[in-house]
Amino acid sequence: MNFSLGLLEVSALGHAIAALDAMLKVADVEFVAVERKLGGRLVTLVVKGELTSVKAAVDAGIQSAKSNGVYKASNVIARPHEEILKFLHLDEEHEKKVNSESAATHVGELPGVQLPEESSPEAIEPKKPVRRGRRKKADS
Repeated sequence: MNFSLGLLEVSALGHAIAALDAMLKVADVEFVAVERKLGGRLVTLVVKGELTSVKAAVDAGIQSAKSNGVYKASNVIARPHEEILKFLHLDEEHEKKVNSESAATHVGELPGVQLPEESSPEAIEPKKPVRRGRRKKADS
């Protein structure tokens, strides 16, 4: 293996996203996996890259998590063994097809998904206003 893995475990999904943002901005690493437990109350982020980049990214994630009081654990694994990749489901054998259940953990473009074409503003017809409330009585 010519790469390293960095793991960061934090409380709360929102704080995990903030920590991941800090990790990705500070170093050239790739976000490869996320594991959510307890309904998103415990989140583990996994990044991949060169050893120095992974260490810098994990340090930035730790700093972000500690500033919010949500840091739980972290680790950097240099040149992980192939069995580690199986455990994290990062090997080719365990690669999941993207569907509605796994899309939340997918990173990158979704294969086979076409986004709707944007239509011009002129092509959109305005809706007629809907009157609510009582009708006025006709004058006699």
